[in-house]
Amino acid sequence: MLQTTNVKSLQVGIKHKLMGVDADLRFVGIYPTRDTQDCNKGWFCPYLFASARTPLVPRANDFSVCQFFGPFLGEGDYQMAHKLLSESAHSLSMCDPNPHNDIGTNRMVIVFTGISPFRADMWSTSRRPGCGTIIFHLLDGCPALIIPVTNKAPVCAWSPWTLAQMRQGQYAMNPLPGQYNAEWQHEQICEWLDTIVSVQHITATVRDRYVDVLSRMVSLVINGALALEKCKPLLGKLDPERSGIVMFRY
Repeated sequence: MLQTTNVKSLQVGIKHKLMGVDADLRFVGIYPTRDTQDCNKGWFCPYLFASARTPLVPRANDFSVCQFFGPFLGEGDYQMAHKLLSESAHSLSMCDPNPHNDIGTNRMVIVFTGISPFRADMWSTSRRPGCGTIIFHLLDGCPALIIPVTNKAPVCAWSPWTLAQMRQGQYAMNPLPGQYNAEWQHEQICEWLDTIVSVQHITATVRDRYVDVLSRMVSLVINGALALEKCKPLLGKLDPERSGIVMFRY
């Protein structure tokens, strides 16, 4: 397992021509929430808000994965995926990850990251006309994963569990029903990825055992995030309540 020794903070611009539209969100693995006041599951919503795409996440239900299907920003969302891939210190790929090479299908990059507003710790400063601005934090102990995906894959998606919840669940002596569990998150992500992965485009050497390989890859990301408890002095401005696992199609 990799250990985080450095955190890279990237200020990125999300170019758009939108005036404020509803984001098309679809939820996988829906189940009733145990806390209707909890808003952790929408931790990645500021990315959409910053680019004038308004997300609506129901408080009554929890879910395994939140999928975003549009409006799609070619110069924003794809470039975001390329940036996360190129700036990640380590990557694990089940296909050719180079976005300039055509493999016959789209790919998806999966990373653990944190987000921060543009200025003054206020998300309203990130929603700038024509170019949303947001800060991403990448950790060198959490590798980026790249898999080939089918046309069922969303523009982006995220796991609802935040780093704060992961830490709390990691040390819970008597976890409550619905509380964070690493094995549960692993199962949620792997089951969802299995519905969108394009098996025929996986590298031939791992195609026959891609289920095990994918499972181990996801484990490395989750374990890397859980190990951050030992690296608190390095984390700087990383907000545990705005950090988690995200996926971008490219």
